[in-house]
Amino acid sequence: MIEKNYSIAEIARLLKAEFIGDGTHQINGVASLDKAEITEISFLNNPKFKQQLNTTQAGCVLLSDELKDLATSNCILLKDPYLGFAKVAQLLDTTPIPKATIHSSVIIGLNVQLGDGVSIAAGVVIEDDCVIGDNVVIGANSVIGQGSHIGEKTRIFANVSIYHYVYIAGYCLIHAGAVIGADGFGFANEQGEWVKIPQTGKVLVGQNVEIGANACIDRGALNDTVIADGVKLDNFCHIAHNVELGKNVAMAAYSGVAGSTKVGDYCTFSGRTTILGHLTIAPATHVTACSLINRSNKEAGIFSSGTGMQDNKVWRKNVARFRHLDEMAKQVKSLEKQLKKLQGDS
Repeated sequence: MIEKNYSIAEIARLLKAEFIGDGTHQINGVASLDKAEITEISFLNNPKFKQQLNTTQAGCVLLSDELKDLATSNCILLKDPYLGFAKVAQLLDTTPIPKATIHSSVIIGLNVQLGDGVSIAAGVVIEDDCVIGDNVVIGANSVIGQGSHIGEKTRIFANVSIYHYVYIAGYCLIHAGAVIGADGFGFANEQGEWVKIPQTGKVLVGQNVEIGANACIDRGALNDTVIADGVKLDNFCHIAHNVELGKNVAMAAYSGVAGSTKVGDYCTFSGRTTILGHLTIAPATHVTACSLINRSNKEAGIFSSGTGMQDNKVWRKNVARFRHLDEMAKQVKSLEKQLKKLQGDS
């Protein structure tokens, strides 16, 4: 592994921030406050963990200006320490970058355009009429379907399947096992038997998109499935046919969007969120974990559904009562009418 070293002064300069302490101290890694060592940098974003500043062995801590008086070692002052930590983590990232080479086992079809500096690992198949941009990295055993376009500096990890006529813009990151462009779930029923509807749309992926391991993005049935710039999809997310995700949407693991739903820019979805089809989700909407979204919303907000954890005995009683909510609501209305009548008689 290639080690990267930066002085605290260099890191502060790159972050355009002020530092306190020994600017010559060398940093070569990142870690949490409770695990960091003398050559590592950490951060404090939540004041409730401020006691860890007294025991941390970190060589440097990223802090907000409001907490600088609590510092017990070298620190860099930032408006948003967590954002600063993300940038430092990128700076010190040691993820291997393959050399620009094409393995002898790669199969390349007809009329394929390969850009400069591409790296294509063993077992890759690139079908006819594809365009592979400059400095693209394609991991082992991945398949790029006919007529697909992979934009510059996109990295595709091992065992990724990209179907035909998928367009991926530059600077994207696609993790192992992802499937992009498979058929959406489209069938018509004929006397109990299912008749397949060919999925003839495409998948269009914007720039700076990250697609997690084993995530699936279906191609459009008629219109295209669209993933706009800056979208981040966690592992095991599913995006169905004709869905449109706006710019910088972020979706945590196991979340799914059913067909033809349109999600506005800057929406965030916590893990295991389910979004039904043919909905419109307003920009900047946030949905909490394990929620079912079954209707459109016109204005941004924080939305939840389901219930939080309860003692099992209490939960069982509540579930039993839930089945009688409609009956109870009718009884309440009846009692309200009787009460109004009694009040009127008096």
